[in-house]
Amino acid sequence: MREKKNIKLDIVNLLDEIQNGKYSNIQMNYYFSQNEYSKKEREFITNIINVTLKNLIFVDYILGQTVRNIQKRKIKQLLRISVAQILFMDSDNAGVVYEAGEISKIINKHQTGFVNATLQAIIKNKEEIINAIPEDKKEGIVNSYPQWFVNKLKTDYPDDYLAMMKAYKERSYLSVRYNSKKLSKEDFEKILSEIKSEVLFSADEVHYLSNGNILTTEEYKRGDIIIQDASSYIAVKNLDVSEKDTVLDACAAPGGKSLVILQTFSPKLLLATDIHEHKIEVMKKMKERYGYDNFEIKLNDAANIENLNMKFDRILLDVPCSGLGVLRKKPEKIYNLTSDDIKNLKKLQKKIFDSAYSCLNDDGIILYSTCTFTENENTNNLKYFLEKYDDLKVVEIEVPENVIISKDEFGGTYISYKNQYLDGFYIAKLKKAKK
Repeated sequence: MREKKNIKLDIVNLLDEIQNGKYSNIQMNYYFSQNEYSKKEREFITNIINVTLKNLIFVDYILGQTVRNIQKRKIKQLLRISVAQILFMDSDNAGVVYEAGEISKIINKHQTGFVNATLQAIIKNKEEIINAIPEDKKEGIVNSYPQWFVNKLKTDYPDDYLAMMKAYKERSYLSVRYNSKKLSKEDFEKILSEIKSEVLFSADEVHYLSNGNILTTEEYKRGDIIIQDASSYIAVKNLDVSEKDTVLDACAAPGGKSLVILQTFSPKLLLATDIHEHKIEVMKKMKERYGYDNFEIKLNDAANIENLNMKFDRILLDVPCSGLGVLRKKPEKIYNLTSDDIKNLKKLQKKIFDSAYSCLNDDGIILYSTCTFTENENTNNLKYFLEKYDDLKVVEIEVPENVIISKDEFGGTYISYKNQYLDGFYIAKLKKAKK
């Protein structure tokens, strides 16, 4: 087993890569695939990264009240994870300071005194610093959300905003479904028993597990067990695809929802498109793996579906969005988001929907979904769709009884923050009238 100080150095490097644009869950999985960490080491890395990212604004505030300038980027990451341990983890503070000093010698030996002095000052003064946070900024700083976002959430959800902020800082859980054409329920339960995993919660065909041991199984490696969140699965199930339908998954990458369509229904044709060439290549590999003859993949901008020169009976629009509903999995997203981003996304979402409508057959269905909870991207968009297209009608969706939802005034469905396990999601099913 490698020395713990080198694991801590890996954590510093990992946090630095996430801060430079990598998704935390993807990058952690990459590190785990490239290094022979023990289960305990993987848990240690995951815990520190998640605690640091979910509390980054608070951590940076404490640092900012202690030192004026941290010149070395990786020293800043080292201080961040050390402060997160001091504030939020059951750590021995003296041990945290010692370990940070040892790692600083590897990163930049001239910074060791600075690291030690900074952490000692924080341990001594943290309560005074916290008590002095201005009241008008306290909710944002303590819960680690940008102030513009706190203000926005207060407007959209005046009664629930604080509970929502706290809920999306909770831990996430790995969720999977199994291909029932390949595995039986008994097969799945036997696998879980052998790898010492428990089902914590199930919604329809998706199961939330107590650990990630399923990722080491042959069944997962050959694609019979698939990572899936129940929210996106519920959305796709409500497409109600028949064997005669031509279906479009317009923003399809990385392909998980396309796979649900193929494994749940038997469409005449499923066409999956995406604007990014590298993501198209990922989906092509998925097609090779599963071998569906009724599955085609094309490079296309979802804002220009007309370029496909086709009409569709069912269109899945899981549109680009702010992604706030997946903050439990990707806590870093909130720190790079601005209010202008949401305005621009709303415009793009409208453009994609307009294009989809023009390519929808009479009596066809558009399933509009996002993994976010802002009214601008959801309820306000649905209002726009219904006002612009008077031949569209919202159709009620089916949701498992154990999933908590709320409805907006136009019939759209929010997968609530009150669900401990599911991603936050919005689903609107719209049917085009026959002429």
